[in-house]
Amino acid sequence: MFVQKIRNRTGSYSVYVMYKDKTTRKNRVAKVFGTSSDAAEIDRLVREARQWADEEENGLSIFENEGVEHVRCASDYDAIFESLRQDQVRLVGPDMIYGTLFDRIGFNRIKTGNDALFKGLIVTRLYAPKSKLRTAEYMSRFMHKYYSESRIYRFLDELCFRDGREAPADAVDVKTQVEEITFARTREVLGGNVAVVFYDTTSIYFESQEDEFRKPGWSKDGKTSNPQMVLGLLVGLGGNPIGYELHPGNTYEGHTMIPIIQKLQRRFNIGKPIVVADAGLLNERNVRELEAQGYKYIIGARIKSRDDQFKAHLVSLNLRNGDSVCMPMERNRRMIVTMSDARAHKNASDRERGIRRLEKRFKTGRVTKEHVNNRGYNKFLTLEGDMTVRIDQSKIEQDSRLDGLKGYITNIDEAQLTHDWIVERYRNLSMIERAFRMNKTDLAIRPIYHRLFNRIEAHVCICFTAYTIMLELERILKAAQSSITLDRARFLAESIYAIDYVNPYNYRKKTVLLRTDHDTEITELLHILGLP
Repeated sequence: MFVQKIRNRTGSYSVYVMYKDKTTRKNRVAKVFGTSSDAAEIDRLVREARQWADEEENGLSIFENEGVEHVRCASDYDAIFESLRQDQVRLVGPDMIYGTLFDRIGFNRIKTGNDALFKGLIVTRLYAPKSKLRTAEYMSRFMHKYYSESRIYRFLDELCFRDGREAPADAVDVKTQVEEITFARTREVLGGNVAVVFYDTTSIYFESQEDEFRKPGWSKDGKTSNPQMVLGLLVGLGGNPIGYELHPGNTYEGHTMIPIIQKLQRRFNIGKPIVVADAGLLNERNVRELEAQGYKYIIGARIKSRDDQFKAHLVSLNLRNGDSVCMPMERNRRMIVTMSDARAHKNASDRERGIRRLEKRFKTGRVTKEHVNNRGYNKFLTLEGDMTVRIDQSKIEQDSRLDGLKGYITNIDEAQLTHDWIVERYRNLSMIERAFRMNKTDLAIRPIYHRLFNRIEAHVCICFTAYTIMLELERILKAAQSSITLDRARFLAESIYAIDYVNPYNYRKKTVLLRTDHDTEITELLHILGLP
C-alpha cells in the first residue's frame, strides 16, 4: 500500500491509500481520507493515511526487504537503519505514565464523542502545556496522534453548551462527570470521609477583549489591564480536589464560597463539613450565613485590626514560642492565638524592609508631586506646596509587640477539638494555594486565549483533570518513598520512546522501548506504577 495525494480541478487535494491489484496490475483505491485546500489539513490527512496503511500491512517494517532470511553483510545492517522513518519512533512515556493514571482514576469512563482526543489533550497538558495549535503539533510530531487545530476547537465546543446554544439530546456534561469521578477518588484517598473542606479563589487573566464574562477586576497575577475571570476551588485534606466554579472577573470573591459548598454538598451528600478559608473570604456576612445554616468553620483572624484593648490584653499574656490561648468572642465564637518565634522573626524582617523603603522614598521628609503615582487620572493632580511627613516610631513599637502572634477564629466547641488540631487544619489551607500555583505554572492554565465561554470552561476542565492526575502521581510516589519528584517524573516521561517494526522472519509487529541513560529511574517509576 502507498499514499497518494491528487490535485483536483478546484485546487484542493484529495488523499488516498492505494494498492496494486495483483490480477490487473493496476492501482486501486483502498481508502479515501479526505479533501482539503488547507496545507496543514492536507499534511494531517497524509500522516493519518500513512499510519492507517502501515497498520493494515501488519505494522511498520524497518527492513527494506522483508523476505530476507538473514543479514549477510555490513551493507544489510546499513540498509536496515537507512530505511528507518521518523514516524516509526514515537514518544510513549506520557501515555504510559499519565495515561495509566487517567484510566485508573476513572476518567476513561467519560464519554465525550472523541475519548482519544480528550485523553490526549489532558496527557499533553501534563507534559507540554501549550496553546491548542502547539498542542496539535506536539501530538502529531511526538505521539503520532493527528488532530488539526480546528478539530480540537470543534471538540472543545462539544464539551460545554453554556453559551446560550441549545445542547443536543446526547450532549455530555463533561465538567459534572469529571467532578464526580474526582470526588470519588478524593473520598477514597481520605478513607471515605470528607469532613473538612478548604476553599479559596484566584484570578486568571485573558489575552483577549472584555465581554460580559471576562471583566477587569482585582488581579492576583498583577495583570490589572487584562480582563479576567475568578476561579473558585474546593478541596479536601492534602489538596485533593472536589470541585470548582467560574465567575465573571469583577465578582467579589466573598460571594462565591457558600454557593459552591452548598451545591457540592447536595451533589455528593457529604453532610456539613468544617469549612476552612482565608479571612478575606469569610467576611461578617458570610460568617453569619454559615452559622445560620449550621456550618462549623475555621478562618484566619486579623489581630492587628482589633481594638486597642484587645491587643493590649493579648500582649499582657506574654505568650512564648509554642504557646496558645483561647479567647472567647461574641456569638459563641472563639479565637485561638498562637505564638511562634519563627513567625516573629519574619514579621520583624518584613517590617524592617518596609521601613527602609519608606525612608528611601521620603528621605527629604516632604511629600511632593513625584511621590504621587501617575496611574489613571492621578496624572492630572497638582500639589500646591509641600507636605511634611515623618515615620512614627511609636507606631512601629506598637506593631512590633504583636510579632509572632497568629489568630484563628472558629465556632467549634473547645471540648470537641484541640487548639493544635484547629491550627493544623488552617495550615492545610496552603495546599489550595499550591493547587493554584501548580495550575498556573506546571499546567499553564493562564493566560487564556479563548473567546467563547464553552471553550474557556473546557480549557479549565482539562487543567482540573490534569491537576487531579498530578496529585495522584505525587501521592503514589510518596507512598513508595521514592526520591522521584513530579518534575523528575515529567522529565522521565519525555525520555521514553518506542520503535515499531515488523520482524521479517515471522511477520509479527513488535514495539520496543529505546534504552536511555535514565533506565534505572525509568524502571523504578514504571515499577511503582505497576507497569512492565
